[in-house]
Amino acid sequence: MKRFTYLALFLVLGVLFTLRGQSFAQGNDTLVIYATPITISLDSVINHDQAQATHHHVYVLASADTPYAFVSGVVVNDNVTIVGKLGTNGRPPCVEPDPSTSLPTAHDHLFTFTKNGSVVILKNLYLLGIATDGSINEGDGFGVTVNGDSIHLIVNNVVFEQWSQFAINYSGNWDKLTITNTEFRNLVNPGSDYTGEAIRFRNDLNRDPQDSVVIKDCTFLGINGYVACVGVTGYIRLIDFEHNTVVGVYKNPFFSMNATNWINQHNIYYAAYAGGMANGEYPWWDRIWAPGAGAVIDLDTLNKPIAGAFGIDTSASNWVSVAEAARNIQISDNIYFMPASITSYVTAWDDTAHGLDSIYTCGWINAYTEAMFANHSNFHANGNLVGTDPGYGAGIIAMIGATGTTVPSGDGIGLLPWLMESRTSGDVATQFWGYQQAIPDFSSGNWEPTWPLPEATSNDLKYSASLTATDGQYYGDTRWFGVPLGVKPLPQSVPAEFQLSNNYPNPFNPSTNISFTVDNNGPASLKIYNLLGQLVMTVYEGNAQVHQAYSFNVNMDRFASGVYFYTLQQASNSITKKLLLLK
Repeated sequence: MKRFTYLALFLVLGVLFTLRGQSFAQGNDTLVIYATPITISLDSVINHDQAQATHHHVYVLASADTPYAFVSGVVVNDNVTIVGKLGTNGRPPCVEPDPSTSLPTAHDHLFTFTKNGSVVILKNLYLLGIATDGSINEGDGFGVTVNGDSIHLIVNNVVFEQWSQFAINYSGNWDKLTITNTEFRNLVNPGSDYTGEAIRFRNDLNRDPQDSVVIKDCTFLGINGYVACVGVTGYIRLIDFEHNTVVGVYKNPFFSMNATNWINQHNIYYAAYAGGMANGEYPWWDRIWAPGAGAVIDLDTLNKPIAGAFGIDTSASNWVSVAEAARNIQISDNIYFMPASITSYVTAWDDTAHGLDSIYTCGWINAYTEAMFANHSNFHANGNLVGTDPGYGAGIIAMIGATGTTVPSGDGIGLLPWLMESRTSGDVATQFWGYQQAIPDFSSGNWEPTWPLPEATSNDLKYSASLTATDGQYYGDTRWFGVPLGVKPLPQSVPAEFQLSNNYPNPFNPSTNISFTVDNNGPASLKIYNLLGQLVMTVYEGNAQVHQAYSFNVNMDRFASGVYFYTLQQASNSITKKLLLLK
């Protein structure tokens, strides 16, 4: 492995540069950045470029074998794409705090985006929040910050490792997040059981309205705080959480009590909300309105400001029932399992006279939410496998850290011992817990994170039970079974056909869905062209297989309204269809 180095940049004009699923004209709008032994940090390069009257909007990190450094953080006030060129083994370029004594102490915020109405794309990156001494970002590490209104953040194929405050945090009116094929791992802050969160809306107490949060095909592995704290006291139009693996979460995975449209399906929740709820934690924060123990699925009746933002006439006497009838809540086909070691410990504590320090068990759905499902026909909780152990590998069991289980070296004390320490010392533990940290071995001069990720080689997340979701795929994040994003295995009895679906919706704004199948194994591509026949996006390019259905959500937020054509090509076979983007 190469030693941690800094940056040189090269601008190459007039060359077409294609990265998985997205094409960039590598010219005046694209800046390619290589990591080389020059004492310039990534933020210095991008921030300097952004300060120019004419700056770039696409930054390509082209070095997968040498990490990039950041010092004071990258700040962008414009539409921007930051994309890594994958290495031959799939390794994404890594950005991490600068540990060098020749530069100032590393700041704890990496990316900040501020332009109202902008589209921000992060793709093929490894964002590491910890530097050589392991303390640079302890307590206030922010991976991505969105400060502005109507910003659309698109994250695809990114690893967030050890951001001790927030991996992604955002604030403003009508922001939108689309996060796919991404992993959040070891977001643990030894000094606080609430911090170490994956996705957090920061303006919750100001009740700013949000557009949507879509999270699909992602893994959350070893997290202190929240998986998605997105619906606290303000209105949110949509939460769509599908095919995600959630393993090891101390606090509640969601803050979505006021969700108006919530799709939650085909996910796995293992040891989620393991820390339970202390007596002093509601009705203060974890249960803002209705008192009672929390749960993974935890809802509340909409209050008047949220109902008004939802479009309900709150001057009518029956506004509460009208608002509740307008909600759409679909919680279906999920797996939930809490290891017995954690359940026994929290239950024993709950049954003991601890007074204000009592801990209450937090399960799948609490009584208050159960009543809402029973009383509203538009609230559905179907086919959830509660208490089904997926049978994860030894490394996951070790991360839980039950008594007598050896936690791998460097991975702290385990979730259960950490829970014990936290709950007996004022909700603050002093040690780390997590799953096989992939941070660099700085002592040996290796400045790159472990790759492939340990969970990819150990099969710890490849559960042993023969469990298949209702859509025919594996539960949770299907990549741990070698199923690529957007690919659904079909029964062998289904005839092999070269077929391209009509995109839906059509017209659309800003995203649409396209599916295809092929009748022969071999190279295939799905590409989008404008009316001039110019390639504007490569949706798929790879070795397609028969008896697989390939499905993609295509986002064209960065493109102008108009007619486009999409073409499926394999050998001499070709199908072209039309799509219409209307903004």
